[in-house]
Amino acid sequence: MRMVVTLLLALSQVVGGPTQVADPAYPIHVRILGRNVAGTSKIWGRGDIFEPTEQGFDYETDCSIVFMRSEGEERYSARWKKQDKELEILVSRIGTGKTDKCVLKVDLKPFIYDVDNDRHVVVTKPMAK
Repeated sequence: MRMVVTLLLALSQVVGGPTQVADPAYPIHVRILGRNVAGTSKIWGRGDIFEPTEQGFDYETDCSIVFMRSEGEERYSARWKKQDKELEILVSRIGTGKTDKCVLKVDLKPFIYDVDNDRHVVVTKPMAK
């Protein structure tokens, strides 16, 4: 029975990606590089803030939407909910045209993350001065 409930919850999860239209209320651009999912509620990973300055961060969230990693030049629109502690990102639900918000608890890093050729988040670069 427990397995059936877990399977039904997994199948009902909403998946989303970056919004296509920039929202001026969300001026920060975020790249999600790594994402891990535990069960149906805990997501954690790594990302970079690109505007207004470049900076890497680790994050965790209890958001009910499973958001995708950024590909190429894709960026999530974001704003600070709590300065340097919580980012609120906009997530576009696939196939619906609807946008949701997810709050990421972040730990800022003194560098920006990068990826190697196999999409592993292992290479870091110093922050731009």
